[in-house]
Amino acid sequence: MASFPSNFALEHSMASAQNSHSPASSPSFMTRVAMRISRSRWFTFLRRVFHYQNGPRSDLGSNPFNSSTWMMLELIALLVQITSTTFTLAISKSEKPIWPMRVWIAGYDIGCVLNLLLLCGRYHQLHVTQGNNALTLSELEQQRNNEESSVYRSSHLIDKCRSSLELFFAIWFVMGNVWAFDSRFGSFPQAPKLQVLCIILLSWNAICYSFPFLLFLLLCCCVPLMSTLLGYNMSMGSSARGASEDQISQLPSWRYKGVHTNLDLGNDSQSSERLINEDPECCICLAKYKDKEEVRQLPCSHLFHLKCVDQWLRIISCCPLCKQGLQR
Repeated sequence: MASFPSNFALEHSMASAQNSHSPASSPSFMTRVAMRISRSRWFTFLRRVFHYQNGPRSDLGSNPFNSSTWMMLELIALLVQITSTTFTLAISKSEKPIWPMRVWIAGYDIGCVLNLLLLCGRYHQLHVTQGNNALTLSELEQQRNNEESSVYRSSHLIDKCRSSLELFFAIWFVMGNVWAFDSRFGSFPQAPKLQVLCIILLSWNAICYSFPFLLFLLLCCCVPLMSTLLGYNMSMGSSARGASEDQISQLPSWRYKGVHTNLDLGNDSQSSERLINEDPECCICLAKYKDKEEVRQLPCSHLFHLKCVDQWLRIISCCPLCKQGLQR
């Protein structure tokens, strides 16, 4: 995926916000939404899927579709399809479609049942592999001669069955489209329940088949566009390098009163005045400190505008100048 100059875009957006004196509620809200999206589990999973499908062979990592969460979602989807198709076939015995719509739905139901058995085999194989990985080296040497051939045979058989089922569903999808949407053989008046179920199943399969294209549009078109407009690199933010709200709130902050006056810091007013004299402007937005503006000090003693540095720390938890990280 293409990388974007997030730091420059962030500085540019902050500088424009400071100079125009416009309310920052709208862009800050959109940025917070983008941060939450980029750090959510589903967005991280989609990036893993895209990397696994399009990354180099030497850096594929683990298959995200073998995770327990994804297998549970597959199980729920298969059970819903099997239940709906079986129930519809049972209550629509009196319907007589022109084309063998009932045969198509019955074949789809059988394919879902076979896919459910295949999912159980994948789950069992995954647990066998994890159990072997938990064994010691000596135990692995003892079991290698007995189990290695059977494990590889079962894995090869599961892959072949999965490819055959995918081919079957692809051919069945084309046949269902021909039977359901051909105007010369309309079956809705004679078989409304079967026709509606067929359209729902075809729509679901169309979404599943277009998933790689939709994923490409999301990660290669929509996400870079949002990153450019908001000045926040969502791909970088999804790696969870930002600081939490508790860490940011614990950093000292106060209102700036001027260069030659004392600051609201109690006994540390002299050191704070020296910091203002050394850093007369915020290096993030490149704007000078003004009276009654909120400023925040990092553990490295560098000073910034509160809004600027808070937004920076939510993206990367380090100082913009010296790159010193916050204490975890």
